[in-house]
Amino acid sequence: MSFIGRIRRALPTPARLKQIPGFGWLGNFLARRPWLLAISRRRVARGIGVGLAVGVIPLPTQMLMAALCAVPFRANVGAAVAATWITNPLTAGPIWALSGWFGSFLVETSIAEAWEMTQAAAAELDEILPWWDVAREWVLAIGKPVLVGLPITGLVLGFTAWGLVSALWAFEVRRRRGLRLRARSVAALRQPQN
Repeated sequence: MSFIGRIRRALPTPARLKQIPGFGWLGNFLARRPWLLAISRRRVARGIGVGLAVGVIPLPTQMLMAALCAVPFRANVGAAVAATWITNPLTAGPIWALSGWFGSFLVETSIAEAWEMTQAAAAELDEILPWWDVAREWVLAIGKPVLVGLPITGLVLGFTAWGLVSALWAFEVRRRRGLRLRARSVAALRQPQN
């Protein structure tokens, strides 16, 4: 069985969701909107794009927000929710650094200036209290570019993922079709002609 076939079998159907206590409302909602669980190139690509766009913004309800944002875009909800998992303790730092870099183009404070200010103030530390002041000022200085850059980073990652998933899915479909056609032509050549 193909990878997509295994995913289709693993996904819950609206009828199965209706039988689970507490999820009946979700089963009713999805029964009227079957496209939200449909596994197609366009819907999965949209779902991953929406999930990444929402997933980089540090909200405690990323998965819920991704699912809610997937509905108006007619995207696959499961792909949107799964794509929010890109933000974890290992990836949060690079994502926030990229956000700060994007934000520094739009905000007058650059991350390099904030870092230099922090290094200069940290060199003069004599006791613990000035360290807290330095840390607070560094967060305030670096926070603005990061907060401005997070939505931009989300959009850039979302559109990039949408394009990559669409292209890779189309490539895989063409590759499999070519393999099937080659197998048919080889089988036709092997058949004895009467």
